[in-house]
Amino acid sequence: MRDIRDADDIFGLWAAVPMPWTKQGKLDEAMLERNIARLAAVPVDGIYSTDSDGEFYAMELDEFGDFVRVFARCMSSVDCGVQVGVTWTNTQGIIDRIKVCLDHGISTVHVCYPYWMPLNREDVKRFWADLAAAAPEARWVHYNTTRGHVVMGAPQYRWLADEFPQQFIGTKLATKNFHELSLVISTTPHVAHVLTDFTIVPGMMLGGRGTYSFWVNTLPRWQRRLLDLCRDKRWDEAMAMQVKFNNWEAQCVEPIVAQGYLHGIVGKIRVAASGFLEDAGYTRSPYQPAPAALAEQLACDFRQWWHEEAEAERAAWNAGQNAKPQHAK
Repeated sequence: MRDIRDADDIFGLWAAVPMPWTKQGKLDEAMLERNIARLAAVPVDGIYSTDSDGEFYAMELDEFGDFVRVFARCMSSVDCGVQVGVTWTNTQGIIDRIKVCLDHGISTVHVCYPYWMPLNREDVKRFWADLAAAAPEARWVHYNTTRGHVVMGAPQYRWLADEFPQQFIGTKLATKNFHELSLVISTTPHVAHVLTDFTIVPGMMLGGRGTYSFWVNTLPRWQRRLLDLCRDKRWDEAMAMQVKFNNWEAQCVEPIVAQGYLHGIVGKIRVAASGFLEDAGYTRSPYQPAPAALAEQLACDFRQWWHEEAEAERAAWNAGQNAKPQHAK
């Protein structure tokens, strides 16, 4: 496990490891450990959890503490960076979660604004000041999503970087707007701006550092290649891969999302489509798993869209050809 201390430590391919529940709604520790080992062997550059795919919204503080303890133990045996999401509905809940992470040797946390009621301008300033005062040794990656109601743009990030230069080291940019990406990345280039799966190539062309990825849980070697192509500035090949992925999501996954199966729920049936990682498919109420018919339809679509890529992945793993490819910061 590599603790993250500054922006230069954040780069490349980061996996959003899914939250494996048992039928009784408990953390499946053994499954989590196996999945972490499998992702590390890809290799990924880092592993994180308890954002949306990590189902942070389903855990109270004591359970969060138990998870971070197990997560840190599992990560201790792999050579990957580590981060943890700490979003909650109020400032104290976020501070409590940050302190849990620090207690287990994890310095860098993903922070989204409390998401029930929008913060005004002064609330935003006070929020970051309260976090800095309560846990100055923590390092922040701001999760910039509309679900936090307050969407940060270039001026806001410039203010945050100037006001808290030690704590604020990165972003998780959920926007798909090229203009916004361009302004944010160019205004604060010393911050580690990291993209989601939908904008990896254009974002890295603009100076982004990598991706916080759910797709690596489904086609890991394909996603590793995409990041390596971006590193090598082989943009034509990378963009062709980006377009295929975005078309797949639009045509096959968005119809499921439109039915209300979001975040970790749809993430689980993406994982099941390839079988690269283990997951029993369980979730926590009130969030229910996607119906079996939808899961089977997505698996069928996956076999049609990604037949060659999936065959190549299986052949490589079955042959034991999982030595680390040459990739670098």
